[in-house]
Amino acid sequence: MTNDARREKRVGLRLSLEVRGQDAAGADFAHSAQTINISGGGVCFETARNLLVGARVLLDIQIPPPLRSHFGGRENYRAWAVVCRVERFEGQASSRIGARFLRDATGDAQASG
Repeated sequence: MTNDARREKRVGLRLSLEVRGQDAAGADFAHSAQTINISGGGVCFETARNLLVGARVLLDIQIPPPLRSHFGGRENYRAWAVVCRVERFEGQASSRIGARFLRDATGDAQASG
């Protein structure tokens, strides 16, 4: 996909991120990461977990005070997302993950814990 074909503008931004889901082996996990870039449609981050395209993950993104007005004043943006891209780099333990936001999970009973 070319940059022109993207629906949302990406912003290179390092934000704290909590990722929860199941890895490729089916093991539940929760760990901290940082975003590489973010847009209204999704996020890119790095993880040492082996994730598969199509995997559903729950993301908790910490929003710094100057950006909270874009998120209804919230300190945390919680959303379900689907892994759309996995980039693995030779000689590195981590992968770069591209995930598309599916829906806001704030107040979602399934998202607690």
